[in-house]
Amino acid sequence: MLYPMTLKDDRASPTATMSHLGAYGLVKRVGAATGENGLTGYSAQLAYYFFLSLFPSLLFLTSLLAYLPMKHRTHTVLGVLAKILPTQALTLVKGNFEGILHQHQGGLLSFSAAFALYSASNAVTAISAGLNQAYGVREERPYWRVILMALLLVLGLALIFMMAFAIFFFGPIAAEFVARHLGMHLIPIVIDVIRWPILLFTAILAVALLYYFTPNVRQQWRWLTPGSIFAVVGWIASSLLFAFYVNNFGSYNKTYGSIGAVIVLLTWMYLGGLVLLLGGQINAVIKHSGEGVDKKTETPTDQRLDRGAVSRSHARH
Repeated sequence: MLYPMTLKDDRASPTATMSHLGAYGLVKRVGAATGENGLTGYSAQLAYYFFLSLFPSLLFLTSLLAYLPMKHRTHTVLGVLAKILPTQALTLVKGNFEGILHQHQGGLLSFSAAFALYSASNAVTAISAGLNQAYGVREERPYWRVILMALLLVLGLALIFMMAFAIFFFGPIAAEFVARHLGMHLIPIVIDVIRWPILLFTAILAVALLYYFTPNVRQQWRWLTPGSIFAVVGWIASSLLFAFYVNNFGSYNKTYGSIGAVIVLLTWMYLGGLVLLLGGQINAVIKHSGEGVDKKTETPTDQRLDRGAVSRSHARH
């Protein structure tokens, strides 16, 4: 379904619109729109592009870490990945992880950066297509502009996440240095506590940037939206639940053999893509409801009857 692309800002705030819709009304509209807009198919596309961009990104990360004087790099990075990835998927991504970490190859770093940028920009354009479908608008921007938007978004998000991960990994090291030399022993405790909220804030900010720039709609900037909160919380919850299921009840390795790890990883990425698009669909439903666009109750028959009534009214006058 295609909605008219409005150029005005939202007439009602998301909070007021959600209160007007109610929880049941919002869930009902989002569920109906998800099926009509084919978001599950777009989620499969996202899983494919996420999978293509994962290994170049890890290759770039490990190549970059090889230049840093950081102890226990392998254990630290794999420890973070183990918190979000199922065991089978983790065995797939770590492969030659330690070997790459200890290689100092400039060519490998530049190649992995270029390939990661290319594959990640394809994922962003797929997100753009899915969110356009969620909002019910056509992609009318020039192709070069969409590609440029995707590249700039990837670079911006990469910079944001690199800064967040720098705080996450090197913050405790700097805090220990300050504690030893300045006697401020509370600093390591504070850093250890706030580094997780920093990662959470970074994730919410990244989702908000995707929701703002990728769809071909005019909207007011809000870094915290119902859709972005749902996407981040839903991604964390779905990752934990899926990892618990795979680690305790799944038998992918027994059923599929060595390809089981690939299936687990793709399924995890599919769930992440679906949650991301569902968050965008939530924002779209709230936006359309706040602007008074309610196409779910208007059928083509109703439109023809309305036009016929207007024509008869003009004919009488």
